[in-house]
Amino acid sequence: MKKTFRFIDLFAGIGGFHRALSRLGGECVLAVEIDEDCRKVYEASFPEFDAQNKLKENIREITRGLDNIDDQNFSRDEQDIAKDVPDHDVLCAGFPCQPFSIAGKGLGFSDATRGTLFFDIIQIIKAKKPRYVLLENVRNIAGKRHAGTWKTIINSLRELGYSVPEDPLIIRPHNLIRSEGGAPQVRDRVFITATKDEIDIVQPKSAFSETKENLFYWKIDKYLLPDSKIKNINNYRLRNEEKIWFKAWNYFVENLPSDYMPTPIWVDSLEEVPKINEDMADWRKQYLRKNSEFYNNKKNKKFIDRWLTIDWDPNNELGFKGITVKDFPESRRKFEFQARKMKKNEFKGGKRSLRPLVMQLRQSGLRVKPANYLPALVAITQTSIVGPDVKKGIEDYRRITPYEAAKLQGIEDGDVFCRAGVNDSAAYKQLGNGVNVGVVEYVARNFLDKSILADT
Repeated sequence: MKKTFRFIDLFAGIGGFHRALSRLGGECVLAVEIDEDCRKVYEASFPEFDAQNKLKENIREITRGLDNIDDQNFSRDEQDIAKDVPDHDVLCAGFPCQPFSIAGKGLGFSDATRGTLFFDIIQIIKAKKPRYVLLENVRNIAGKRHAGTWKTIINSLRELGYSVPEDPLIIRPHNLIRSEGGAPQVRDRVFITATKDEIDIVQPKSAFSETKENLFYWKIDKYLLPDSKIKNINNYRLRNEEKIWFKAWNYFVENLPSDYMPTPIWVDSLEEVPKINEDMADWRKQYLRKNSEFYNNKKNKKFIDRWLTIDWDPNNELGFKGITVKDFPESRRKFEFQARKMKKNEFKGGKRSLRPLVMQLRQSGLRVKPANYLPALVAITQTSIVGPDVKKGIEDYRRITPYEAAKLQGIEDGDVFCRAGVNDSAAYKQLGNGVNVGVVEYVARNFLDKSILADT
């Protein structure tokens, strides 16, 4: 593809911005990433990229120089910074969120960021004055709790002569249709778009809103592999203790006499009289009452009492003979069934089950939901688990693989982690911290001037 514009990739991670802008005709002329494993993946992802000369380890090598890299107050002259940064049209940065000081004393908004990594971005913008700035961060940075930080970011860019929308642009991949770059995962991210052009920036809008119908637009099976295609498949299977937890809760879901289940179910609160005291938060009182009412239902009580005494490994096949639900860790005695709106005919054999659902082992409990989209990608401890009925060829409950998680992030080359020599734990972490390629491409396509984009 003919290269029609140049960009730099700060806090580059594993190259989400690089992939997205390359598709639109961009040429990356500088990348900066401090994490060694991320740099390995970045180099493996873009073999044509001159990593030896264009991939830097620390942004402060550029903005402060090696001799002053740890000096919070030092900044190189703009001319020196400009010499070390190639000319570019677009500056991209998925920058870390750090606390800013309160701007004051007539020093301007940019001074409030001194000592933070955002300040280093500002120094490069001052020195190079790119036509476009495209920043990405977690959604919370645009929330009420961080209103001062948000104002400082916006005004720091405006102080440098950029047009910046006041309102945050927050997009979730599963709120975009596939043709617009969407993917079936929840991942709230805020984008900041700034330009030197003297025009009113029109914020891109999600391709559809979050309605009940749209949430069921997605199906994740196309993003998953059959087990036969996965090397070392047993690495992604449940551990023996996890198998017991799933066995117990699946039995509960399949055999509960009544259709209704409260969310969440707390095993320790399944009792005739809820243990409520006045010091409790209202939400907790409500959960305790609902669990007690659920337990006292005539259809349920006898079943629940028996379920609580079942030995889930009677033959010691998994090494846990004698274990009952009450022996589970506290977080596994909590259950969040978020598939109540699914009709029974959507389950194989018309019987409600965990097998066609997506699950997460969270601190708040075992959460299950329909397999239309996945929760946000996070570290390996909360990697989504898919049931064997989610896709033909999945033989038992297992975690999604880094290859599959990469596909959900818009990275088609999921084998890149193996080529880079990083382990699964590092790959999950990188994907959890990375930007969604399709979303970045959607934002950039709607933000950058059409005249500089390649004919895609």
